Amino acid sequence: MKKIITLLTALLVSLSTQATLLSVELNQDSYQVGEVLTADFIISEIEEDSMGFQTLLATFDFDVSWDNSIIQYATASFGNMLDVDPDPYYASERFIDVMSDSLGLTEISYAMFSDLFSAQDGLTSFVLASVDFTVIGNGSGTLNLTNVDFGDDLGYAITDIGTSDKTYTVTSGNPVDVPEPTSIILMLLALTLLVRQQQMN
Repeated sequence: MKKIITLLTALLVSLSTQATLLSVELNQDSYQVGEVLTADFIISEIEEDSMGFQTLLATFDFDVSWDNSIIQYATASFGNMLDVDPDPYYASERFIDVMSDSLGLTEISYAMFSDLFSAQDGLTSFVLASVDFTVIGNGSGTLNLTNVDFGDDLGYAITDIGTSDKTYTVTSGNPVDVPEPTSIILMLLALTLLVRQQQMN
């Protein structure tokens, strides 16, 4: 009986524990060559500390990779939830490490606890960084997240982290313009007039 209770307790604890999640949101579902694919990298389900309080994120580091024959890196920017201290002396350090088909994004906040708390308290998710890609080829690809590290305001690592990669699709050709109803009516009217003229001749 004790074993069953222990197993049930462990199961309930594991079900109630949620991993902090790093996921990707795209500005569109599908793309065409020449368009801009914007990817927002979002932290959510932030774990609570041992006292049950929300953990404040102070550092992050992760890599993003992609198919370089479909999309090409253009620019990157960071969110505004770590660089929150009004004193420029305590500004965050931000690093973008660009390779041919991958990108490393890092931010380290030197903000005081009170400033991080004011910015992040009560938030269930927020954007860490955004990256713009130029669409250069057709096909489907995936933005893959690897080497993910998060740290809190006390310098401790956030260990329970999940990731959610994102697939994108590039379709070939240009969208077909569908004529509006007024255009169709005008075309039918012109055809009717032509038919009548031929009947009269």
